[in-house]
Amino acid sequence: MITIKNTFFKDKKGFLSLLDGILTISIVLIALLTFNVLLNFHAPSPYDDFIDSKIANDAMELMALKIDENACSTLDSIVIVLKANDNNLNYETKENIANIAGDFLNKTISHKNYLLVENNVLNGEIIVSKGDILSSSNISTITRNLGEYSFTLSVF
Repeated sequence: MITIKNTFFKDKKGFLSLLDGILTISIVLIALLTFNVLLNFHAPSPYDDFIDSKIANDAMELMALKIDENACSTLDSIVIVLKANDNNLNYETKENIANIAGDFLNKTISHKNYLLVENNVLNGEIIVSKGDILSSSNISTITRNLGEYSFTLSVF
């Protein structure tokens, strides 16, 4: 008959109990950390991009909105200044329309960068901008026509 010396299971100094305790604590810590990571995990969703497109749309709608029938909208004010100067974009005209549009957009979408361009009469001339559109990865654009003028607002 073969006899096996079983010295491993004769733990008189408590090393196995210590190893078992450390292993249990490690498993509990890993479980708690995993649970914490899962609670704080934010996966980007398509809804995040949708919010920017709504911001661009809402800002352009507000720019075209007349408060009452006797008032001018922001876009109307820009067109009036452009027509008064025969669509000539000298320094003073550009400053006036940049102030009109910039003041409105800074109040409306102050937390976002933007670019407002007139596409038709001024052939893509930038009216006002905030931020660098070339370094942006998420750009929402909307175009609004007002008479012969076509304004494009890009929010990024």
